[in-house]
Amino acid sequence: ISKKAKKEQRAIFREYVSTIVDGEFPQQSVSFRGGTLTLTSWKEVVQLNFIRHCLQGGLQTQILTNPTLQSIFSADGNVLNSDGHLSQLEKRLFLSKTSEASKQAYVDRNKKRQTRNNIKNHFLTTDGEDI
Repeated sequence: ISKKAKKEQRAIFREYVSTIVDGEFPQQSVSFRGGTLTLTSWKEVVQLNFIRHCLQGGLQTQILTNPTLQSIFSADGNVLNSDGHLSQLEKRLFLSKTSEASKQAYVDRNKKRQTRNNIKNHFLTTDGEDI
């Protein structure tokens, strides 16, 4: 057995002992774009580890789209997939330098700078014009 396997085996054994002795159940979380799937029983943790081992890198996609896995873990794919983040197109429209919001922020920032500069240099005006 490799060092990594021994380390993992010890960690799992410690979790089992803490469950038996302290009555403390394991808690494992899987993060998604829109939320987190939290597992709080040994049954769910073992199922997750087995499915993770079988699916390799496609676990999150499968949980989001596969109704069987959603029923196993009592998860709603729509809730986990609905994110508060912007899509690529929305990012491009709202956050790029050429977006209207960015252009307006640029104009507002320049107006504030000009006003601040006028306030600082108000005493230099000879005719006492208002700002």
